[in-house]
Amino acid sequence: MIEPPRLMMTTGPVEVSPRVLRALGNRMIHHGRPEFIRLYEEMLIDLQTIWKTRSDMVVLHGEGIIGVEASIASMIEPGDKVVVASAGVFGFWFRQLVESHQGVPVIVGSDRRKRTKMESVKEVLDQHNDAALVIAVHCDTVSSIVDDLEGICKEAKKRGIPTAADAISTIAGQDFRADEWGIDLAIGTGQHCLSCPPGLTPVSVSQDAWKRMEEKKHPVRNSYLSFLDMRETWFKGKYFPYTPLVSEVYAMAESCKEILEEGLDNVFARHRDTAETVRKGVVGMGLELFPEDSRSAAEVVTTFLLPDGIEDSKLIEAVLSKHGILLGGGYRDLKGKIVRVGHSGYSSTRANAIASLAAIEEELRAMGHDCRPGSAVAAALS
Repeated sequence: MIEPPRLMMTTGPVEVSPRVLRALGNRMIHHGRPEFIRLYEEMLIDLQTIWKTRSDMVVLHGEGIIGVEASIASMIEPGDKVVVASAGVFGFWFRQLVESHQGVPVIVGSDRRKRTKMESVKEVLDQHNDAALVIAVHCDTVSSIVDDLEGICKEAKKRGIPTAADAISTIAGQDFRADEWGIDLAIGTGQHCLSCPPGLTPVSVSQDAWKRMEEKKHPVRNSYLSFLDMRETWFKGKYFPYTPLVSEVYAMAESCKEILEEGLDNVFARHRDTAETVRKGVVGMGLELFPEDSRSAAEVVTTFLLPDGIEDSKLIEAVLSKHGILLGGGYRDLKGKIVRVGHSGYSSTRANAIASLAAIEEELRAMGHDCRPGSAVAAALS
Protein backbone atom coordinates (compact mmCIF):
# COMPACT_ATOMS: atom_id res chain seq x y z
CA MET A 1 0.00 0.00 0.00
CA ILE A 2 1.25 3.50 -0.83
CA GLU A 3 1.46 5.65 2.28
CA PRO A 4 0.07 9.10 1.41
CA PRO A 5 1.37 12.39 2.82
CA ARG A 6 -0.46 13.55 5.90
CA LEU A 7 -1.19 16.83 4.14
CA MET A 8 -1.19 17.59 0.40
CA MET A 9 -0.41 21.27 -0.15
CA THR A 10 -0.29 20.79 -3.90
CA THR A 11 -2.20 22.48 -6.71
CA GLY A 12 -3.91 19.36 -7.98
CA PRO A 13 -4.84 16.78 -7.08
CA VAL A 14 -5.70 18.19 -3.68
CA GLU A 15 -7.14 16.77 -0.47
CA VAL A 16 -10.63 15.30 -0.85
CA SER A 17 -13.16 15.97 1.89
CA PRO A 18 -14.61 13.12 3.98
CA ARG A 19 -18.05 13.75 2.46
CA VAL A 20 -16.71 13.37 -1.06
CA LEU A 21 -14.72 10.27 -0.11
CA ARG A 22 -17.88 8.69 1.31
CA ALA A 23 -19.76 9.54 -1.90
CA LEU A 24 -17.09 7.71 -3.91
CA GLY A 25 -17.94 4.59 -1.94
CA ASN A 26 -21.64 4.64 -2.83
CA ARG A 27 -23.00 1.47 -4.37
CA MET A 28 -22.60 1.29 -8.15
CA ILE A 29 -25.68 2.05 -10.19
CA HIS A 30 -26.42 1.80 -13.88
CA HIS A 31 -26.12 5.18 -15.57
CA GLY A 32 -29.47 4.77 -17.30
CA ARG A 33 -31.44 4.56 -14.06
CA PRO A 34 -33.81 7.49 -13.31
CA GLU A 35 -32.17 8.16 -9.95
CA PHE A 36 -28.76 8.57 -11.58
CA ILE A 37 -30.23 10.83 -14.26
CA ARG A 38 -31.75 13.02 -11.51
CA LEU A 39 -28.44 13.19 -9.65
CA TYR A 40 -26.64 14.16 -12.87
CA GLU A 41 -29.20 16.87 -13.68
CA GLU A 42 -28.86 18.34 -10.18
CA MET A 43 -25.07 18.31 -10.48
CA LEU A 44 -25.21 20.25 -13.76
CA ILE A 45 -27.43 22.90 -12.16
CA ASP A 46 -25.00 23.23 -9.25
CA LEU A 47 -22.07 23.51 -11.66
CA GLN A 48 -23.86 26.34 -13.47
CA THR A 49 -24.16 28.15 -10.14
CA ILE A 50 -20.45 27.71 -9.41
CA TRP A 51 -19.47 28.75 -12.96
CA LYS A 52 -21.91 31.70 -12.76
CA THR A 53 -23.40 30.82 -16.11
CA ARG A 54 -26.69 30.05 -17.81
CA SER A 55 -24.88 28.24 -20.60
CA ASP A 56 -25.09 24.48 -21.04
CA MET A 57 -22.72 22.44 -18.88
CA VAL A 58 -20.97 19.52 -20.53
CA VAL A 59 -18.94 17.17 -18.33
CA LEU A 60 -16.11 15.49 -20.21
CA HIS A 61 -14.66 12.30 -18.79
CA GLY A 62 -10.97 12.89 -18.31
CA GLU A 63 -8.48 15.20 -16.58
CA GLY A 64 -8.65 18.95 -17.24
CA ILE A 65 -6.48 18.97 -20.35
CA ILE A 66 -9.25 17.08 -22.16
CA GLY A 67 -11.36 20.22 -21.83
CA VAL A 68 -8.65 22.36 -23.40
CA GLU A 69 -8.04 19.94 -26.25
CA ALA A 70 -11.75 19.39 -26.89
CA SER A 71 -12.31 23.15 -27.00
CA ILE A 72 -9.52 23.65 -29.54
CA ALA A 73 -10.53 20.66 -31.66
CA SER A 74 -14.20 21.66 -31.68
CA MET A 75 -13.70 25.31 -32.57
CA ILE A 76 -10.99 25.46 -35.26
CA GLU A 77 -10.42 24.33 -38.83
CA PRO A 78 -7.00 23.42 -40.24
CA GLY A 79 -5.07 26.64 -40.83
CA ASP A 80 -7.10 28.70 -38.37
CA LYS A 81 -5.27 31.07 -36.06
CA VAL A 82 -5.60 30.61 -32.30
CA VAL A 83 -4.44 33.43 -30.03
CA VAL A 84 -2.94 31.99 -26.83
CA ALA A 85 -2.77 34.40 -23.89
CA SER A 86 -0.89 32.79 -21.03
CA ALA A 87 1.61 34.14 -18.52
CA GLY A 88 3.26 30.77 -18.01
CA VAL A 89 4.11 27.26 -19.14
CA PHE A 90 0.56 26.51 -20.23
CA GLY A 91 1.03 28.72 -23.26
CA PHE A 92 3.69 26.28 -24.45
CA TRP A 93 1.42 23.26 -23.95
CA PHE A 94 -1.54 24.95 -25.61
CA ARG A 95 0.60 25.85 -28.60
CA GLN A 96 1.34 22.15 -29.04
CA LEU A 97 -2.36 21.28 -28.84
CA VAL A 98 -3.25 23.91 -31.42
CA GLU A 99 -0.57 22.59 -33.77
CA SER A 100 -1.67 18.99 -33.26
CA HIS A 101 -5.12 20.00 -34.54
CA GLN A 102 -3.55 21.80 -37.53
CA GLY A 103 -4.15 25.28 -36.20
CA VAL A 104 -1.71 28.19 -36.18
CA PRO A 105 -0.89 29.40 -32.66
CA VAL A 106 -0.29 33.10 -32.08
CA ILE A 107 1.32 33.64 -28.69
CA VAL A 108 0.84 36.83 -26.68
CA GLY A 109 4.26 37.50 -25.17
CA SER A 110 4.56 38.19 -21.47
CA ASP A 111 6.97 38.53 -18.57
CA ARG A 112 6.83 35.31 -16.55
CA ARG A 113 6.62 37.25 -13.27
CA LYS A 114 3.81 39.57 -14.35
CA ARG A 115 0.32 39.17 -15.70
CA THR A 116 -0.16 39.47 -19.43
CA LYS A 117 -0.31 43.13 -20.46
CA MET A 118 -3.64 44.16 -21.92
CA GLU A 119 -1.78 46.42 -24.36
CA SER A 120 -0.07 43.30 -25.76
CA VAL A 121 -3.38 41.45 -25.95
CA LYS A 122 -5.04 44.30 -27.85
CA GLU A 123 -2.11 44.61 -30.23
CA VAL A 124 -2.14 40.90 -31.09
CA LEU A 125 -5.92 40.84 -31.47
CA ASP A 126 -5.81 43.85 -33.79
CA GLN A 127 -3.12 42.18 -35.90
CA HIS A 128 -4.98 38.84 -35.97
CA ASN A 129 -8.63 39.82 -35.86
CA ASP A 130 -9.38 36.89 -38.16
CA ALA A 131 -8.46 34.41 -35.40
CA ALA A 132 -10.89 31.55 -34.85
CA LEU A 133 -10.34 31.38 -31.11
CA VAL A 134 -8.71 33.13 -28.17
CA ILE A 135 -7.68 30.85 -25.33
CA ALA A 136 -6.55 32.34 -22.05
CA VAL A 137 -5.40 30.95 -18.71
CA HIS A 138 -6.91 32.36 -15.53
CA CYS A 139 -4.15 31.13 -13.23
CA ASP A 140 -0.80 29.66 -14.16
CA THR A 141 -0.24 27.28 -11.26
CA VAL A 142 3.52 27.20 -11.79
CA SER A 143 4.13 30.93 -11.53
CA SER A 144 0.99 31.58 -9.40
CA ILE A 145 0.15 34.51 -11.67
CA VAL A 146 -3.52 35.33 -12.27
CA ASP A 147 -4.27 36.99 -15.59
CA ASP A 148 -6.98 39.55 -16.33
CA LEU A 149 -9.26 36.94 -17.84
CA GLU A 150 -12.22 39.30 -17.91
CA GLY A 151 -10.25 41.92 -19.84
CA ILE A 152 -8.78 39.44 -22.32
CA CYS A 153 -12.11 37.77 -23.12
CA LYS A 154 -14.01 41.03 -23.44
CA GLU A 155 -11.42 42.38 -25.87
CA ALA A 156 -11.77 39.22 -27.95
CA LYS A 157 -15.56 39.40 -27.97
CA LYS A 158 -15.42 43.05 -29.10
CA ARG A 159 -13.72 41.75 -32.24
CA GLY A 160 -16.15 38.87 -32.68
CA ILE A 161 -13.59 36.21 -31.75
CA PRO A 162 -14.81 33.21 -29.70
CA THR A 163 -13.16 32.66 -26.33
CA ALA A 164 -12.04 29.68 -24.29
CA ALA A 165 -10.77 30.01 -20.73
CA ASP A 166 -8.65 27.59 -18.76
CA ALA A 167 -10.03 28.13 -15.26
CA ILE A 168 -8.98 24.65 -14.22
CA SER A 169 -7.20 25.76 -11.06
CA THR A 170 -9.44 28.66 -10.01
CA ILE A 171 -13.10 27.71 -10.35
CA ALA A 172 -14.59 27.30 -6.86
CA GLY A 173 -11.46 28.90 -5.39
CA GLN A 174 -11.62 32.53 -6.44
CA ASP A 175 -14.08 34.75 -8.23
CA PHE A 176 -14.98 33.55 -11.72
CA ARG A 177 -17.87 34.75 -13.89
CA ALA A 178 -18.25 32.84 -17.14
CA ASP A 179 -21.17 34.80 -18.59
CA GLU A 180 -20.27 38.26 -17.33
CA TRP A 181 -16.71 37.94 -18.66
CA GLY A 182 -17.80 36.83 -22.13
CA ILE A 183 -16.39 33.30 -22.03
CA ASP A 184 -17.75 30.89 -24.63
CA LEU A 185 -15.99 27.80 -23.26
CA ALA A 186 -15.15 27.92 -19.55
CA ILE A 187 -13.03 24.91 -18.64
CA GLY A 188 -12.75 23.59 -15.10
CA THR A 189 -11.87 20.23 -13.62
CA GLY A 190 -12.52 18.15 -10.54
CA GLN A 191 -9.13 17.78 -8.87
CA HIS A 192 -8.42 21.40 -7.99
CA CYS A 193 -10.79 23.61 -6.00
CA LEU A 194 -13.75 21.25 -6.45
CA SER A 195 -11.67 18.85 -4.32
CA CYS A 196 -12.58 15.70 -6.23
CA PRO A 197 -10.35 12.90 -7.50
CA PRO A 198 -9.10 13.49 -11.07
CA GLY A 199 -11.52 12.25 -13.70
CA LEU A 200 -14.19 14.78 -14.67
CA THR A 201 -13.89 18.09 -16.55
CA PRO A 202 -16.95 20.35 -16.62
CA VAL A 203 -17.08 22.94 -19.41
CA SER A 204 -19.74 25.59 -19.93
CA VAL A 205 -20.65 25.99 -23.60
CA SER A 206 -22.29 29.19 -24.85
CA GLN A 207 -24.77 29.40 -27.70
CA ASP A 208 -22.11 31.10 -29.83
CA ALA A 209 -19.78 28.17 -29.21
CA TRP A 210 -22.45 25.63 -30.16
CA LYS A 211 -23.08 27.57 -33.39
CA ARG A 212 -19.38 27.62 -34.25
CA MET A 213 -19.06 23.88 -33.62
CA GLU A 214 -22.04 23.09 -35.83
CA GLU A 215 -20.80 25.30 -38.68
CA LYS A 216 -17.40 23.65 -38.95
CA LYS A 217 -16.74 21.87 -42.24
CA HIS A 218 -15.84 18.76 -40.30
CA PRO A 219 -17.48 18.93 -36.85
CA VAL A 220 -15.95 16.76 -34.15
CA ARG A 221 -18.27 13.78 -33.85
CA ASN A 222 -18.04 10.20 -32.60
CA SER A 223 -15.11 11.20 -30.42
CA TYR A 224 -14.25 11.45 -26.74
CA LEU A 225 -13.49 15.12 -27.52
CA SER A 226 -16.95 15.81 -28.95
CA PHE A 227 -19.22 18.33 -27.28
CA LEU A 228 -21.73 17.76 -30.07
CA ASP A 229 -22.03 14.06 -29.23
CA MET A 230 -23.03 15.01 -25.70
CA ARG A 231 -25.50 17.58 -26.99
CA GLU A 232 -27.09 15.00 -29.29
CA THR A 233 -27.43 12.40 -26.54
CA TRP A 234 -27.73 14.07 -23.14
CA PHE A 235 -29.46 17.33 -24.02
CA LYS A 236 -31.89 15.75 -26.46
CA GLY A 237 -32.47 12.33 -24.97
CA LYS A 238 -31.07 12.26 -21.41
CA TYR A 239 -28.65 9.46 -22.20
CA PHE A 240 -24.87 9.34 -22.62
CA PRO A 241 -22.65 8.74 -25.67
CA TYR A 242 -20.48 6.45 -23.53
CA THR A 243 -20.58 5.04 -20.02
CA PRO A 244 -19.99 7.90 -17.59
CA LEU A 245 -17.66 7.55 -14.60
CA VAL A 246 -20.44 6.85 -12.14
CA SER A 247 -18.40 7.02 -8.93
CA GLU A 248 -16.71 10.26 -10.04
CA VAL A 249 -20.15 11.74 -10.69
CA TYR A 250 -21.17 10.79 -7.15
CA ALA A 251 -18.07 12.60 -5.89
CA MET A 252 -18.52 15.76 -7.95
CA ALA A 253 -22.22 16.00 -7.13
CA GLU A 254 -21.38 15.84 -3.42
CA SER A 255 -18.54 18.33 -3.79
CA CYS A 256 -20.85 20.86 -5.44
CA LYS A 257 -23.35 20.49 -2.62
CA GLU A 258 -20.62 20.99 -0.03
CA ILE A 259 -19.31 24.13 -1.74
CA LEU A 260 -22.73 25.69 -2.18
CA GLU A 261 -23.67 24.91 1.42
CA GLU A 262 -20.59 26.85 2.55
CA GLY A 263 -21.51 29.60 0.09
CA LEU A 264 -19.36 30.77 -2.81
CA ASP A 265 -18.48 34.09 -1.18
CA ASN A 266 -17.39 32.26 1.97
CA VAL A 267 -15.33 29.82 -0.10
CA PHE A 268 -13.58 32.70 -1.86
CA ALA A 269 -12.94 34.47 1.45
CA ARG A 270 -11.41 31.30 2.90
CA HIS A 271 -9.05 31.00 -0.06
CA ARG A 272 -8.10 34.70 0.19
CA ASP A 273 -7.37 34.37 3.88
CA THR A 274 -5.24 31.26 3.37
CA ALA A 275 -3.34 32.82 0.48
CA GLU A 276 -2.60 35.97 2.46
CA THR A 277 -1.42 33.86 5.40
CA VAL A 278 1.00 31.94 3.18
CA ARG A 279 2.31 35.02 1.40
CA LYS A 280 2.97 36.90 4.64
CA GLY A 281 4.73 33.87 6.10
CA VAL A 282 6.94 33.45 3.03
CA VAL A 283 7.99 37.09 3.11
CA GLY A 284 8.53 36.84 6.87
CA MET A 285 11.21 34.21 6.22
CA GLY A 286 13.08 36.63 3.99
CA LEU A 287 11.99 34.86 0.79
CA GLU A 288 10.84 36.47 -2.45
CA LEU A 289 7.43 35.78 -3.92
CA PHE A 290 7.56 34.92 -7.61
CA PRO A 291 4.81 37.36 -8.72
CA GLU A 292 6.33 40.84 -8.77
CA ASP A 293 2.94 42.47 -8.20
CA SER A 294 0.90 41.12 -5.29
CA ARG A 295 -2.30 42.13 -7.12
CA SER A 296 -1.62 39.39 -9.68
CA ALA A 297 -0.88 36.69 -7.09
CA ALA A 298 -3.24 33.71 -7.06
CA GLU A 299 -5.47 32.80 -4.15
CA VAL A 300 -5.12 29.06 -4.82
CA VAL A 301 -1.32 28.67 -4.89
CA THR A 302 1.75 30.61 -3.72
CA THR A 303 5.10 30.42 -5.51
CA PHE A 304 8.38 31.65 -4.02
CA LEU A 305 11.96 31.79 -5.24
CA LEU A 306 14.49 29.55 -3.54
CA PRO A 307 17.44 31.07 -1.70
CA ASP A 308 20.83 30.61 -3.32
CA GLY A 309 22.40 27.23 -2.65
CA ILE A 310 19.19 25.39 -1.73
CA GLU A 311 17.86 22.69 -4.04
CA ASP A 312 14.13 22.44 -4.58
CA SER A 313 14.05 18.64 -4.55
CA LYS A 314 15.90 18.47 -1.23
CA LEU A 315 13.60 21.01 0.42
CA ILE A 316 10.45 19.34 -0.89
CA GLU A 317 11.67 15.89 0.20
CA ALA A 318 12.66 17.14 3.66
CA VAL A 319 9.28 18.78 4.24
CA LEU A 320 7.55 15.58 3.09
CA SER A 321 9.67 13.03 4.95
CA LYS A 322 9.94 14.94 8.23
CA HIS A 323 6.59 16.71 8.37
CA GLY A 324 4.31 14.69 6.08
CA ILE A 325 3.49 17.75 3.96
CA LEU A 326 3.71 17.57 0.18
CA LEU A 327 4.65 20.74 -1.72
CA GLY A 328 5.22 21.35 -5.44
CA GLY A 329 8.24 22.34 -7.49
CA GLY A 330 8.79 24.12 -10.79
CA TYR A 331 8.45 23.05 -14.42
CA ARG A 332 10.49 23.77 -17.54
CA ASP A 333 12.55 26.95 -17.12
CA LEU A 334 11.44 27.32 -13.49
CA LYS A 335 12.49 23.83 -12.48
CA GLY A 336 14.92 24.06 -9.58
CA LYS A 337 14.20 27.75 -9.00
CA ILE A 338 10.88 27.81 -7.17
CA VAL A 339 8.70 25.99 -4.67
CA ARG A 340 4.91 26.06 -4.74
CA VAL A 341 2.53 25.87 -1.80
CA GLY A 342 -0.92 24.86 -3.00
CA HIS A 343 -3.93 25.97 -0.96
CA SER A 344 -6.88 24.86 -3.03
CA GLY A 345 -10.28 23.53 -2.10
CA TYR A 346 -10.51 21.39 1.01
CA SER A 347 -6.81 22.06 1.81
CA SER A 348 -7.30 25.82 1.90
CA THR A 349 -7.33 26.61 5.61
CA ARG A 350 -5.22 28.85 7.82
CA ALA A 351 -4.25 25.86 9.99
CA ASN A 352 -2.81 24.06 6.96
CA ALA A 353 -1.00 27.23 5.91
CA ILE A 354 0.62 27.65 9.34
CA ALA A 355 1.72 24.01 9.46
CA SER A 356 3.26 24.29 6.00
CA LEU A 357 5.08 27.52 6.78
CA ALA A 358 6.53 26.14 10.00
CA ALA A 359 7.81 23.04 8.18
CA ILE A 360 9.32 25.06 5.34
CA GLU A 361 11.06 27.41 7.75
CA GLU A 362 12.50 24.58 9.85
CA GLU A 363 13.95 22.80 6.83
CA LEU A 364 15.27 25.97 5.22
CA ARG A 365 17.07 26.86 8.44
CA ALA A 366 18.54 23.37 8.59
CA MET A 367 19.87 23.92 5.06
CA GLY A 368 21.55 27.18 6.00
CA HIS A 369 18.93 29.83 5.24
CA ASP A 370 19.32 32.73 7.66
CA CYS A 371 16.05 33.65 9.30
CA ARG A 372 14.89 34.05 12.89
CA PRO A 373 13.16 30.98 14.38
CA GLY A 374 9.39 31.40 14.26
CA SER A 375 9.58 34.26 11.77
CA ALA A 376 7.25 32.59 9.24
CA VAL A 377 4.40 31.92 11.66
CA ALA A 378 4.81 35.28 13.40
CA ALA A 379 4.56 37.12 10.08
CA ALA A 380 1.65 34.95 8.91
CA LEU A 381 -0.38 35.75 12.02
CA SER A 382 0.47 39.44 12.10
